[in-house]
Amino acid sequence: MTFRPADRVYVDESKARGYYVVATACVIGDVRASERALRGLLKPGQRRIHFKSESDSRRRQILSRICDLDVRVSVWVVTQRSDKEARPLTLGALADQAIRAGVAQLIIERDESLERADRRLIADAIRRAGSSEMQYRHVAPHEHPLLWVSDAVAWCYSNGGDWIRRVDAVVESRVTRL
Repeated sequence: MTFRPADRVYVDESKARGYYVVATACVIGDVRASERALRGLLKPGQRRIHFKSESDSRRRQILSRICDLDVRVSVWVVTQRSDKEARPLTLGALADQAIRAGVAQLIIERDESLERADRRLIADAIRRAGSSEMQYRHVAPHEHPLLWVSDAVAWCYSNGGDWIRRVDAVVESRVTRL
């Protein structure tokens, strides 16, 4: 699957037209170059790329650059459930897979209202696994540009159509839970 030992994984979600959790995996040694390439896309005064705020032409430009990065993306989709039910399903599945794969770090875009529940859920997954070296933390999106990849892919999947085709090059797996 998408995760490999010693990866750093960046997680974001979208709540539009379903619940999408997207994880972008990158080998730790490639993180700096990928983040530099993404920062190069920032407009003057812009601290981060937030896909829903970009024009369609700019989205196409950003996606073209994302597809040139050495990243692997997984998408978890839950439909017909509330966000409150969907988040633990998707984040729990992601955490279990990351732990089994030996992921080094899980970097999650901060949502202070969900942080406590996320920490409990990930700690439980680590406890169930018996042992894990995986570290995890919640961060602001401007701190780690690879979070922007997860944001962009989540937006593309929630909007469908040609947008999904445009990110196919980096999406290695999609898990749908109903």
